[in-house]
Amino acid sequence: MHTPRRSGRNSQRTRSILVFSLAILFGLFAVARRLWIAVRVGGVPDAWDIPVLEWFEAHRTAAATAIAWFFTIAGDTLGMSLISLVLIGLFSWRTKSAGSGVLIAVTAAGSVALTLLLKTSLGRARPPLDDALPPVPPSFSFPSGHTLNSVAILGVVGYLALRVLQHRLARIVAMCALGIFIIGVAVSRLYLGHHWLSDVFGGLLIGGCWAAVVIVLHHFVLVKNGRWSRWLRT
Repeated sequence: MHTPRRSGRNSQRTRSILVFSLAILFGLFAVARRLWIAVRVGGVPDAWDIPVLEWFEAHRTAAATAIAWFFTIAGDTLGMSLISLVLIGLFSWRTKSAGSGVLIAVTAAGSVALTLLLKTSLGRARPPLDDALPPVPPSFSFPSGHTLNSVAILGVVGYLALRVLQHRLARIVAMCALGIFIIGVAVSRLYLGHHWLSDVFGGLLIGGCWAAVVIVLHHFVLVKNGRWSRWLRT
């Protein structure tokens, strides 16, 4: 049962998240659009991509490689699907509602579709196979699907966690854990030589945009109390 004070805090927190998400959406979209155009016309400077690829290649160790593979496997389609299912179960149990599960599922489906569409439309080649640790995915390079999907899905999970978790420490721990996972996935794609820096940067930007879109739409559906709001209430 929600007290008036708790409901008020939740409402204020949700408004703050909405304003932040709108700002993030417009900012990330502007930068992502410029990066997309640069990659499409071949305008991404070698000073971004090649030195980073060479640096990671020169600093590989057995321990770092094991960690990189852990994050890459956890962040692939199967790994993120399993993580999403676990999170859907946890949020549904915590909130006694299917809304969180619906939101995570919609985010995941949209991010996968967005990844496939962008990869196919641009058709950018991955870094040379000689620089990569096998196996290398056969798909195109831009954007990094691992990065895009992890940012989008876990960005929305972070939004849900901020809405659901009442204790400040719990929210801080949740945000740090999600941030570490996203960074780990992004860096692992560079370390393994499976992506250029601009691919990973594009995944971060586009995934952040998609997460912000989902968060903003979710908020307006709740505020409007429309036909579908009972299915999306978290």
